[in-house]
Amino acid sequence: MNVLDAIKNRRSTRSFDKRPLSPEVFEAIEDAILYSPSGSNAQESHFVIVQDPVQIRRIKRFAQGLSGDPAAIVVLCTNKTEALIRGGIDTAEVLRFVNLGIAAANILVSAQSLDVASCPARSFHQKSIKEIIGLPEDVQPELLISLGYANQPPRPKTSKPAREVISYDRYGK
Repeated sequence: MNVLDAIKNRRSTRSFDKRPLSPEVFEAIEDAILYSPSGSNAQESHFVIVQDPVQIRRIKRFAQGLSGDPAAIVVLCTNKTEALIRGGIDTAEVLRFVNLGIAAANILVSAQSLDVASCPARSFHQKSIKEIIGLPEDVQPELLISLGYANQPPRPKTSKPAREVISYDRYGK
């Protein structure tokens, strides 16, 4: 699947079947992370790929934004201290979230390109997730992405018309 098809077809999926993900899927997710750009080349993010069913159940207890039974969860984390050291104040305050967002988009599109469904979630108890996956003091979980094979088709995409969200040269043009 080419990248634009993956972008056009990706939808959040909250219901998964029981199939495990193949090693190729995990390799693609790793590549999506490793080749993701990082402002100021700070590379302050860290990613925990959880595939152990017991760990997934623990995480789900503290993540109301996760639904269904995903085969894996990617926990996207930032390190504000490392961001400050490696990229300065702008990286610590803003760019670390931009960097994480770019990596998240890469993960979502890469998964879709392999027909793996996904759903990002921000609603979770950070302290509990941090403890469950053993994050050090300076590393904070910021986003969870559930991965698995959808057991039903996602809802159709609805979008505003292009003219309402895209301008050229000046706002509203």
